[in-house]
Amino acid sequence: MKLSSSSRFLRTLIRGLAALILWPLFLPKREGRPWMPEGEGGLLLANHHSLLDPILITYFYKSERLSFVAKKELFNIFAIGRILRAFRSIPLDRETADVRATKLILAMIKEGQVVGLFPQGTRVSLEEPTSMTPHAPMLYYAIRRGIPIMFTAVDPRYRLFGRPRFIFADPVRPKLSGGLLSREEQEGVAWELMRRIYAIAGLDYEYEGRERWQSFFDQRIELVPIPREEDH
Repeated sequence: MKLSSSSRFLRTLIRGLAALILWPLFLPKREGRPWMPEGEGGLLLANHHSLLDPILITYFYKSERLSFVAKKELFNIFAIGRILRAFRSIPLDRETADVRATKLILAMIKEGQVVGLFPQGTRVSLEEPTSMTPHAPMLYYAIRRGIPIMFTAVDPRYRLFGRPRFIFADPVRPKLSGGLLSREEQEGVAWELMRRIYAIAGLDYEYEGRERWQSFFDQRIELVPIPREEDH
């Protein structure tokens, strides 16, 4: 799916403003190189602490394939809504089980897009990262279907010259063994996935039942590295 000229212009403008304004203020740093297999879509999963997270992720990952999921209310704000549409963002109703958003995410992945998703669903403080339960259904679907996942850890040092870090891990293909997971097991896996994202940045993420779900994850789910020669 090709971008329109106006959408491409807006993307370039937003990234230019990030370079002109945000970079001198915070001096953000990228670690790793974001990429996804050629001709195949996937999920970019990240922790979420600031409105600046998606802006700076798109600043470092300049692929036209990248879209983000955003709460639907933002689309009603004219300027913000136009920018979100330029980035092919997907509106999500956080108050309901949004079947339409899920279908859009899956359709975009099928088309080869990379969909950025914050499993926590909203911004959380670094002091209380487990205050929001991560959304499990989409993560479980990706694991069942072996959809490529790129874990992206944000170290949110958003202060003057704070050097916030954006760490892009190489994409992996999840492989589930031993049959389907119960709802409780899906939620446990989601908690453990979030812990692993935070661990990439060396950040703590202590949740209830960690030992149980870490062991369960290791037994049932394999994260298979995707060979670099598939890079795109």
